[in-house]
Amino acid sequence: MKFYALMCAAMFATPLAAQSFDVSLGGKTLGTLSYSQNGGAKTLKSTLNNTPLGVFNGTFHGSSKKGVFTGDSKSSRKQRRVEVSIAKNRAVSTKVTPQAELTELSDPALVVGQVTDPVQAIGSLINAGGCPDKLNLYDGRRVVHLEPTGDTVTGSARTCSMSYKVVQGPGHLSPLKISSAKMKLTYDGSSLQKIEISSGLFKLRLDRQD
Repeated sequence: MKFYALMCAAMFATPLAAQSFDVSLGGKTLGTLSYSQNGGAKTLKSTLNNTPLGVFNGTFHGSSKKGVFTGDSKSSRKQRRVEVSIAKNRAVSTKVTPQAELTELSDPALVVGQVTDPVQAIGSLINAGGCPDKLNLYDGRRVVHLEPTGDTVTGSARTCSMSYKVVQGPGHLSPLKISSAKMKLTYDGSSLQKIEISSGLFKLRLDRQD
């Protein structure tokens, strides 16, 4: 009995295999993104090492556990660390270093409504098994609203359209300040196969590796 108990414990302690995606722009592979979960701990990692002229090359490591999100971004241009605590879907504390990376929305008292962190948000898209519900994402510097806008089924594939809009705080990729985008998520059964993100001339694509 002890043997079987230990085997069961080991099985349930084993982390779920990472779900990995190739990131591409205009048919050119830029890098990879992966998401994994081990019990209540969730991890999101990305590496971009082939962006045009290397301008946006860098890494991101994000973790979410027990209401605490930690995100480390590193590139040739700068580094940033963000820590956010969320309780009952409300932002309660935020720490951003260096201070030059702070925005007005780094004050959690200014964050309106219920929010989730970036790792939890990506996990909810990957594991939705169908068109995701709307959500507000808070990364310590801005709030982004994701809203379903369409649902198309072709054979075993389901394509879910969503809008992506920064509703509080600055846009992404200074000085571009991208604040809105259109998203298409394609699922085959319960598995997310592809994400397409378009904003103006930018058309980013994530394709499942496995």
